[in-house]
Amino acid sequence: MARNICFCAAIAAVLISLCIAGSLDIPIYRQRLVVGDEAGGKNTKASETKPNPIWHNDTIPLQKFMDAEYFGIVRIGSPAKNFKVVFNTMWGDTWIPSAHCGLFEIACMTHTRYDSSRSSSYQEDGSPFSTGNTTNDLQGFVSQDRFRLDHLTIENQSFIEMTHIPWIPYGLSKADGIVGLGFPDLKRIKAPPFFTNLLKQQLIDEPMFSFYFNRDPTTERAGRLVLGAPDRKHVNESTLITVPVIGKKVYWKIKMDRMVVDVRNKSHPFCKNGCETHLDSSTNEITGPREEIEHINELLGARSFVPAIFKMDRYMVNCREFAKLPPIDIVIAGTNFTINSKYYVQHLTYESLEVCLSPFVPSDDTVWQLGGAFLMEFYTEYHFDHAQVTIGKTRF
Repeated sequence: MARNICFCAAIAAVLISLCIAGSLDIPIYRQRLVVGDEAGGKNTKASETKPNPIWHNDTIPLQKFMDAEYFGIVRIGSPAKNFKVVFNTMWGDTWIPSAHCGLFEIACMTHTRYDSSRSSSYQEDGSPFSTGNTTNDLQGFVSQDRFRLDHLTIENQSFIEMTHIPWIPYGLSKADGIVGLGFPDLKRIKAPPFFTNLLKQQLIDEPMFSFYFNRDPTTERAGRLVLGAPDRKHVNESTLITVPVIGKKVYWKIKMDRMVVDVRNKSHPFCKNGCETHLDSSTNEITGPREEIEHINELLGARSFVPAIFKMDRYMVNCREFAKLPPIDIVIAGTNFTINSKYYVQHLTYESLEVCLSPFVPSDDTVWQLGGAFLMEFYTEYHFDHAQVTIGKTRF
């Protein structure tokens, strides 16, 4: 009985984490990534003292958790302290847990927290922050400090010290916080966002970033984020297309022509008349209108798995047969981008139990979102100046 309770708790922890949502042309760094404040608040990397003037872009190695959360490391303050952050195309601001959160703020207390009293480069702002969402409210205040990447240092970067973080969905996230990579108009605080400061301080040459994801099940490495340059080493360049961002420059929102699922020699089209879709680097999920997503899961033979009380809308497929599930065509600008079940199914294991989840999650919104289940197979570039996204087939 005790073993079963422990197991159920572990699976619940994994499933809750699935709701979260998270680079130079050089390989993923092979040195050990220092996580947390392992050196007692002191790190010894070269960029601790002075940024190297020859670097005009930078690479952030990404790690993954359960193929559901993708994060990298930033070092904040002086001396620098390491924080695991999701580089999130669906957010405009940057936030991390604060040392000022209360003792009963469990989601805050279980993550690395920022303590301004221990940083000589801290600058006070104090502007209050709240998302104003009654079901998922985040609260805190604005501060400024030095942000360090592997080769670049951003001075006076504004961020939110979160003092209230809801347990669901953030409590069991591996990442501590978020660095927003949406357009500047997506931010909620007045100060310039992370990427704007990279440009204002002339730390990168090009107003762009790119994501390469790797779904190798034998490693926790998830690929890399390149800031200020393309990263086409792992892309078939003949497959690259560039599409405009549609609507206001807020989200990385593009037009999807349609999505097609072929089952038993019959094609089932979705988003038949074209639809808007966000590119979402923070999660593995593909979300869309409830009726269409539920139909897709029905075609995949997926059945509801998570109890309704969690309101997660996750569906399970047969782990023994998921390789037989059909490829799915996502058509963008007349080009087929085909995702295969070996990549889009999330395969979770715990001791002798395995669970395979469909990435398709229903939403009450009309806008679709393409997360890691799409990005794992397709390299993407995000161009701020021209408001464009470049997409190409990843070479594994």
